[in-house]
Amino acid sequence: MGAVGSLTGKDRSQCGLLIENGEGKVLLQLRDDNPDIPYPGCWGTFGGQIEGDETPDEGIRREIWEELEYELSDPEYFGNFPFDGYDIYMYRTVDRGLTLDDLTVREGQGGRFFSLTELEGVDCAANCREIVTAYFGMFHHGKSGKR
Repeated sequence: MGAVGSLTGKDRSQCGLLIENGEGKVLLQLRDDNPDIPYPGCWGTFGGQIEGDETPDEGIRREIWEELEYELSDPEYFGNFPFDGYDIYMYRTVDRGLTLDDLTVREGQGGRFFSLTELEGVDCAANCREIVTAYFGMFHHGKSGKR
């Protein structure tokens, strides 16, 4: 399965976050199943548009608080992943003790921690699969994460 849809219509750069847990898996968001939004029912990163005069750093902190009620203290920028004419500034944090029960998912249908292997065959939004693959290549030296 691949990406379905487009981000066309976005007028600002985007920011996203991968939170890695103690199992070496990363948190993704199951997008709402609303046909009026890009990539309904697909998995993507938590995050969103950078507002006004925000820096990407400020934007990701705000977005993650709004979407997860998770206070992101020191996000690590790991790359820009342009898609559909827009920059997507990606950040990471590692929180070894974090579980889904610690989060309040306020946007999308929910969240789930994935290894790279577990993401195979799953519908992903935009360039989410590319981002997660790059992440595991950078931080796990090509390992796919534990199952």
